[in-house]
Amino acid sequence: MEALVLIVVLGVTVLVGTTLGGRYRVAPPVLLIAFGVLLGLTPPLSEVILEPDLVLLIFLPAILYRESLAISLREIRANLPVIGLLAVVLVVLTMVTVSFAAQAFGVNPAAAWVLGAVLAPTDAAAVTGLAKRLPRKLLTTLHAESLVNDGTALVIFAVTVALLSHSAEPGVLGISEEFVGASLGGVVAGLLVGAIVVLVRKRLDDPLREGALSVLTPFGAFLLADSVHASGVLAVVVAGLVLSYAGPRVIRARSRVLAFAFWDLSTFLINGGLFVLLGTQIPRAVRGITSTSTGRALLIVLVVTAVVIGTRMFFVYLTAQIARLRRRRITDPNQGPSNWRVGTVAGWSGFRGAVSLAAALAVPTMTVDGRPVVERDLIIFVTALVIVLIMLLQGTTLPLVVRWAGLRGDPERVDETRLARRRATEAGLAALPEIAAEVGAEQESVRRLQAEYQRHLVDLEECGGDTAEERRLERQLRLRVLAHKRREVTRLRDNREIDDLVLQELQSALDNEEIRLLGRGPNE
Repeated sequence: MEALVLIVVLGVTVLVGTTLGGRYRVAPPVLLIAFGVLLGLTPPLSEVILEPDLVLLIFLPAILYRESLAISLREIRANLPVIGLLAVVLVVLTMVTVSFAAQAFGVNPAAAWVLGAVLAPTDAAAVTGLAKRLPRKLLTTLHAESLVNDGTALVIFAVTVALLSHSAEPGVLGISEEFVGASLGGVVAGLLVGAIVVLVRKRLDDPLREGALSVLTPFGAFLLADSVHASGVLAVVVAGLVLSYAGPRVIRARSRVLAFAFWDLSTFLINGGLFVLLGTQIPRAVRGITSTSTGRALLIVLVVTAVVIGTRMFFVYLTAQIARLRRRRITDPNQGPSNWRVGTVAGWSGFRGAVSLAAALAVPTMTVDGRPVVERDLIIFVTALVIVLIMLLQGTTLPLVVRWAGLRGDPERVDETRLARRRATEAGLAALPEIAAEVGAEQESVRRLQAEYQRHLVDLEECGGDTAEERRLERQLRLRVLAHKRREVTRLRDNREIDDLVLQELQSALDNEEIRLLGRGPNE
């Protein structure tokens, strides 16, 4: 019963926090952590202690798998050198600078290294929220960085936690060997699981069974990698990328809509619940800090926040300069803004979030010999407040920085979408006579479909010169008409002129048309 109460409270808190955040333009993670703190002061939830291993296993696979399904593999290949620098070198550099800064204020060296590993990766979900404000190439670079650096940071995190719990004391060579082995093992496990799932889904044509397999995919990849002491995070990301590439050939429309709807809803709740759960741990963490005073802990928070932001800005500027010298830019050189302004946006987009939260909560409570892990509460406290400060500082000012940099979204995407729709319609028209002969369709049906496709081609040509505002108004017009159609169908059902099953059939058709107009989600 206590577990059910916790689930309901978390769900209600996520709904309230995200609603208020959207209405009053406050970063929802900040509100969710604040609500979590309040819940952590109440007697039922003040005793909640999260199992470290379960945090990584329950939260991360779902979050990372959903993010890996919505990324451009073409842009990853085009920006691979930059992504590699940001996702590997910057992670290691951030861990080192944060660790040294924390040690300078008296933090235990082992705990300082864990803190550095926890705060090293950026958050994929936060980067995805910038989709409407950043050019595609820059967004994809940041998104891919956040996915890959999760694997990098959590492999290092596992090594540093081993040092903290005194279960191992590897040298530099040992750390390097473990990092390479865990990374390669994770990639292999992800490729294996992804290939098996693709083969199975090629032979399935049932949305519910395919949906169930989609749910099992990230957890299966994580467990397979973990069983051979490899990186489960990298395995999940690689499996997601495999499905993202092969999906259009093996996944049917109904199954795809169902799967994306499930992952959108589940990751929304999981992400929000993770922030709330972290907030519930803060009061306990404050009471548990014994190695330093609260004032000194707050000072460590401020210093670490500055170090995290400063390290990223320095490295991104350095990378952008090298890319310019080698004629490799993060963004298209014809887009206009200078390289250092784009670098400023890239650096200022380095939010911390779900992965850092899960890693902080996954720090074990006891060492191998049964003693409490030193400064675990300080790690949780600093991680939570650093995330809040970065969200408040960078999250509220990022739109201003984007405008200052002169970035204008992604006009190439609109052109490519129109090209794809035209080519697809032309291919359908060309194949129509042959298909009609195969299925034995009546000539009248063929003529109606040809006319519909021809009208679609004309519409594409006519809207080619429309401005974004004209397209928005036309979409709004179509949506308003759909709303009236929906109300009329509902009225017919209420008056018992049509059956509920008829309503559901018509409603499904209207839903499909509305989805086509709106896109799959707010970030698309």
